[in-house]
Amino acid sequence: MSTATEAMLVAALVFGIVAALFVAIYAWEKWVKDSPLERRLDDFFDRLTEKFFR
Repeated sequence: MSTATEAMLVAALVFGIVAALFVAIYAWEKWVKDSPLERRLDDFFDRLTEKFFR
């Protein structure tokens, strides 16, 4: 594979990861924020924090 092809593939991979991150943030803000699911997740991570970082 040529260097230019590898560079384009890496750029496409990075762009895809960044786009997926933005979609995940949008979905969180639209559907999860201030919902019972967010409270359950927050409680779960609070328990993990207390368990491992006393």
